[in-house]
Amino acid sequence: MTSLKEKYENYFLIGAAVNHKVIDSHKEIITKHFNSITCENEMKYANVCKEKEKYNFTYADKIVSFARENKLALRGHTFVWHNQTPEWVFSEVNKEELRFRLRKHMETLGGRYHNDIFCWDVVNEAIEDKENTRIRTSGWSKILGENFMDDAFLIAKELFPNTSLFYNDYNETDPIKRDKIYSTIYDMKERGIPIDGLGLQCHINIYSANVDNLRRTLELYAKLGLRLHITEMDVSLFEFVDSSKIEKPSDKMLEKQAIVYAQYFKAFREYKDIIDCVTTWGVADDDTWLDNFPFENRKNWPLLFDEEHNPKEALLRIMDF
Repeated sequence: MTSLKEKYENYFLIGAAVNHKVIDSHKEIITKHFNSITCENEMKYANVCKEKEKYNFTYADKIVSFARENKLALRGHTFVWHNQTPEWVFSEVNKEELRFRLRKHMETLGGRYHNDIFCWDVVNEAIEDKENTRIRTSGWSKILGENFMDDAFLIAKELFPNTSLFYNDYNETDPIKRDKIYSTIYDMKERGIPIDGLGLQCHINIYSANVDNLRRTLELYAKLGLRLHITEMDVSLFEFVDSSKIEKPSDKMLEKQAIVYAQYFKAFREYKDIIDCVTTWGVADDDTWLDNFPFENRKNWPLLFDEEHNPKEALLRIMDF
C-alpha cells in the first residue's frame, strides 16, 4: 500500500499529534504514513514547567529524538494558551514581569529545540467564541491587555527569526468566529506584528461538517497573505452536545466519516498553494482525546486508522484521487 505521505508528497506535509507513549506503540504507522508530528501535550507550559522555574523535558525530549531519528518535521505547540498554563505564571506579576516570564519560557523551551522545530503555534485559542467579545478573558489578557498576542509574536520573532510563527484556533469556520479571527489577525498585521501563518484546528463531526463553508473560510484567510496549516483534524462520530454512548460505530457512521474526510482533503488539495501541512489530532482510534472530551469515558473513533491500527475507509478515500 502506498503511504499517505507518499500520496501527498506534491501537496503538503501529512502530520499527526503524538504523545510519548504512541511513538512506541504506533511507531509503524507514524513512520510509514506521516512526515510531520506535533506534541499533543508534552510542550505545553504546565507539562514542562508545572512548578516555578523547574523544567522537566523528559517526554518532550523523547518525542524530539524520535522526530530526529525518523526525519520527521516537528511543529511546536504551544507557547501561549489560556489552558494548561500553571497558576504561578500569573501570580503576583505586573505587565513587565509577565512579559519577562513569557520571554524566559520561550527562550528555555523554544531555545532547547530551536534546530528541530520548523514552526511554532505561538498563541493558541485566544479568540472568544461568544458573539460580542473578540478576545478571550485569560491570565494573559487580564495582565498584558487585549493585545497580548502582539507581545508573544514580537518576542518569538526576536528569539526565532527563521521559524514560522502561527496563530492556532478551533471553530475557525464558524462565520462569526471566522470573521473575528480574520479581523484580529488583519489588525495585527497592520500594526506590523510578525505573524507568518494561521492554524485551522478542524475538529469536526459527521453531522456538522460543511465543506462549502470550509472553502469560504480558506478563501477569506488566504486574503491575509499567510501560510495555512490544518493543525488538529479529527472527525467525531457524535454531535458535540450528544452524550450518548455506543459499543461500536455502524457502517453508516463510518461511511459518512469517510465521505467527510474525502470532501475535506479534496478541498485541501485544491488550496495546496497556501496549505503547507495537514495534521490529524492523533494516529489511530485506540488513542484519541475524544474518548474523554466533551464527555468522559465515551469511546469515539475519529481518525484514519482503527483500534487495531488498520486503515479505515476514510484513509482509502483520501488517497483515491
